[in-house]
Amino acid sequence: MIKCPKCGKSYYMEKYTTCTAMYFPPIYKDGVNINPDRNISTTICVCLECQHVFSYQACGGELICEA
Repeated sequence: MIKCPKCGKSYYMEKYTTCTAMYFPPIYKDGVNINPDRNISTTICVCLECQHVFSYQACGGELICEA
């Protein structure tokens, strides 16, 4: 769950997202993609509780870093 690093609440608005632009061509072996997209998306958010601006990063739909 994404939470504001300043107040700890999970009440935020996503402002925008940027993404790295590397090409990862799908390579399949036995029906499984062994070369998945590893681009990192960074989402900038504003906490609606305390107005703090913060960001988080994700790769492949999984949270990798909160800043």
